[in-house]
Amino acid sequence: MLSRVAESLFWMSRYFERAENTARFLDVNFNLLLDLNKITPIENPNYWVALILVTSDKDRFNNLYSEYSAQSVTDYLVFNKNNPNSIISSIGLARENARSIIESISSEMWEQVNNLYHYLQNITPQFVHNDPYSFYKEIKNASHLFQGITDNTFSHNEGWDFIQIAKYLERSDNIARLIDVKYHMLLSEAQSQPEIVEGSEDIIQWMAVLKSCSALEAFRKVYLSKIDPDNILQFLILNRTFPRSINFSVCAAEDALWRISGSSRHRYVNNADRLIGKIEAELSYTAMEDIYAKGLHTYLEDLEQRLVKVGEQVHLTYFAYHTPDIESSDIAEALPFTGVAGGRPNWSQAQQHQQQQ
Repeated sequence: MLSRVAESLFWMSRYFERAENTARFLDVNFNLLLDLNKITPIENPNYWVALILVTSDKDRFNNLYSEYSAQSVTDYLVFNKNNPNSIISSIGLARENARSIIESISSEMWEQVNNLYHYLQNITPQFVHNDPYSFYKEIKNASHLFQGITDNTFSHNEGWDFIQIAKYLERSDNIARLIDVKYHMLLSEAQSQPEIVEGSEDIIQWMAVLKSCSALEAFRKVYLSKIDPDNILQFLILNRTFPRSINFSVCAAEDALWRISGSSRHRYVNNADRLIGKIEAELSYTAMEDIYAKGLHTYLEDLEQRLVKVGEQVHLTYFAYHTPDIESSDIAEALPFTGVAGGRPNWSQAQQHQQQQ
């Protein structure tokens, strides 16, 4: 497979997954505020700043907006084309990558990407403000439909594996960011208002964390007791059967990488396989006590950086143009894997072309 085709498949999948995750975060936040009866003429910015922290774009947001509110955060995360992680930017970049390899994907895949792109071009901020539930449901369903179409119309060869790698790397990165930001926001509230720790407000917020990952029903099937933060973290980080947990996503990305390279449990072929295998092995033998001993924020921050390094090595191994002059010990500096705010992968073939024009 040509590296150009593999790269476009990778980023098409990654941007689609990113758009879905952003829609899920916004949808759950709106419902959380309704449940807490917090939607008032004077909004509490703490419930919106978390969404910006998840995308690691706080400085960029502050340069464009003067306050954290439903209107400003929605505009930034849905419609702002200057935000490379907004829904409209993500789907636009997914479409651009799909268009560049239109002969390599199924016609149904292209139609789904193209239809969602044009749907977003016709949506107004007023429509989203009036009916956010319907809008975010449309984005999530479009992403699920795209994944189903891909699984059923695209040959399960190397190209499909690159799609899986991108999807699960992006998913595990988003879940790690969500847990980190939400956990500490809830922790600070619990410390300032001890009376809500065991109250209904605390439970509603922890349920929102699960809903953000579409995990509430699956969680209740495993943990029949009351909503407990330790059980939630155990489920979202270490569970190996739920498809949106970090552990499951890392395992799925590892399987796809190893199918491409031929690596195995005791023999790795390249650095990407080595790094993903190391993460998977540590997750397999990690307990919540180990995470707390290291510090949840430190643990998740380290995990995010290691996932970025896996993405860097995938780029260097399969997508970069190698020459004898580049093949050196400092190859990471020679071919940087750029991202937003020092870590969020955002490099694409489409953007490279735009910068050259």
